[in-house]
Amino acid sequence: MPKLKVMIAGAGLGGLCLAQMLRRGDVEVEIFERDASPWDRPQGYRLHIDRDGVNALREVLPDNLYRLFEATAMRPLPFTTIVDTGLKELRRMPSGGHDKSPSHWLAEGIAQHVNVNRATLRHILLTGLQDVCRFGARLLRYETDAEGVTAVFADGSTERGDILVGADGIRSAVRRQRLPEARIMDTGVRAIYGRIPIEQAQRLLPKQVLADVFTVASDDRRVFLGLGPVVFPNRPHVASDKFAPEAGLSSQDDYVVCIIGGRREYFGNDDAMLREAGSQALQALSGRMLDGWPVAARAVPAQGDPTSFFSIEMHTSVPCDLGETSRATLLGDAIHAITPTLGRGANVAMRDAALLGHAIVAVERGEVGLALALNAYEREMTGYGFSVVRESASMGQRLMGQDPLPT
Repeated sequence: MPKLKVMIAGAGLGGLCLAQMLRRGDVEVEIFERDASPWDRPQGYRLHIDRDGVNALREVLPDNLYRLFEATAMRPLPFTTIVDTGLKELRRMPSGGHDKSPSHWLAEGIAQHVNVNRATLRHILLTGLQDVCRFGARLLRYETDAEGVTAVFADGSTERGDILVGADGIRSAVRRQRLPEARIMDTGVRAIYGRIPIEQAQRLLPKQVLADVFTVASDDRRVFLGLGPVVFPNRPHVASDKFAPEAGLSSQDDYVVCIIGGRREYFGNDDAMLREAGSQALQALSGRMLDGWPVAARAVPAQGDPTSFFSIEMHTSVPCDLGETSRATLLGDAIHAITPTLGRGANVAMRDAALLGHAIVAVERGEVGLALALNAYEREMTGYGFSVVRESASMGQRLMGQDPLPT
């Protein structure tokens, strides 16, 4: 019986997790990414990996790469700290969901909540997949029939397989064709991200900022300043590969991510300006956003690396029904884009990857039929995925003034 061939559109964290698991399960896989390289555009800095993400990485990665993930992951103190606009502590809340006991931070000796550098994690997930990754491959559309699916790319090339997985993010070409009625909603919130080198952060910021999962302050406008540390516990040397010689893990530095956000009107209601602004202009705008705050907080953006600032527009999926299962399925932001309020988007995408990987490997082994396996995956994935979408949107409405989901 011929092996299954799975095509993955998108080389983000979810798509790479799925590819790692399929390679372990002896399933043929190819990855197609529209960006010219993994480092073609800024996608964020610090990530909080919760138990969904940790457990998914344990399932999908070979032992050597999982050990590398652990070796490069910071184990922060289990708190999200709320401070006032002068950076004075107001309250310190246990992180990690409803379980408030310290035990939820460890399971079988494994940390269940860590902070990582996004590029470092992506570098780990790319390891061993160089031969199946094709960058600069923008998917236009796909065609399905009883025997398989054909992916059509912008350069005129095509690829044939048994399953196409849309892991291609919030602008997913797979979702547009599979679910043309699915909506992506602008939340009305904008944010600027930058990196503060650890030396400046140590001089400027309270100690708990450098130790806790995340620290946040906000004012009466619900303009917020968020701070999250990435302090590498180990610096293993990783041989550079053809994707990014400059992104070897040994070159990463400790830092604190700095996020300034709020309603679009506080950014001048000019999205085109934000998209076109360079790093130094965004750094200056970040400082102006905090005008009126005490000097301790107002000085924070100016301490950032002047080359590190970029802006984002926060969008969310509107929950919907996937309808009839097909050979084209979806994971991560391609189906349930989640605002960053809860810090769960990447974690849920990796959970999707592990769940879908198990389903596809079971098909490859002849344990279940393809349609039944994909249908079961989509039911479970949309259940928990859209639940997080709703929870994050509700929290964002309260904390950032984001527009509510339609009823």
